[in-house]
Amino acid sequence: MNFKSYSVYDQEDFFEVYNERRKRGNAPNELIEQPIIDELIGNVEEKSILDLGCGDGKYGIKLLKRGARYYHGIEGSKKMSDLAMANLKNDIPLERMGNYTANIEVGDIELVPFEKVKYDIVLSRLVLHYIEDLESLLTRIHKSLNEEGIFVFSVEHPIITSSYESYHLKVKRENWIVDNYFDCGERINQWIGKNVIKYHKTIETYWKLFKKTNLEVVEIRESKPQKVNFKDKEEFKRRNRIPLFLIFKLKKVNL
Repeated sequence: MNFKSYSVYDQEDFFEVYNERRKRGNAPNELIEQPIIDELIGNVEEKSILDLGCGDGKYGIKLLKRGARYYHGIEGSKKMSDLAMANLKNDIPLERMGNYTANIEVGDIELVPFEKVKYDIVLSRLVLHYIEDLESLLTRIHKSLNEEGIFVFSVEHPIITSSYESYHLKVKRENWIVDNYFDCGERINQWIGKNVIKYHKTIETYWKLFKKTNLEVVEIRESKPQKVNFKDKEEFKRRNRIPLFLIFKLKKVNL
């Protein structure tokens, strides 16, 4: 059975293994991707933030603790959204209560009409490689941004999504087989015992989609690791060999 995006997180065995892995705190998401996201987002004080595919909500909690005024997380998985609601309720200090508004919404980000509200920041971490029709979603994101709003998102690097042959070898990888790079479209990633559907797009494809949807690239990062974030020197050395993530900061082109 093949699972589309968030649906795999509602499988009990997958959900449990995934969360146990995240509790370790040493995944590339924490060591490589999140520091770059933090930098590109910048100051969030008094900002309104939309998080598309908010997962367990822990990053939203960080944003609220950093002074965000409003946080709206949308999550397709019922199990993950329930976890996000519980984390939000338990982790925000009492002194912040009343000074912010937070909302976790259960729903498919391709269907929820989030563009009816304007946001200072739209965020999406490692979600959009699950989306086939990205143009439609980007068009709606453009509508949801304030005049000076920014959109920051990360995806698996196109080198990774081009072919999962190396991933399926189940070894500690120090290189990656790149194949069918210019053949954009569906890929099957065997991840935590499940077949998960992802969609490969080249960097050129992303660029053309931004142009079509009136979003301008402010900055692009290919997730070069920073030594300060690693305790294990060998792991740092290994992670410098392959770009795991592609991260964009975009701004709205006002028509």
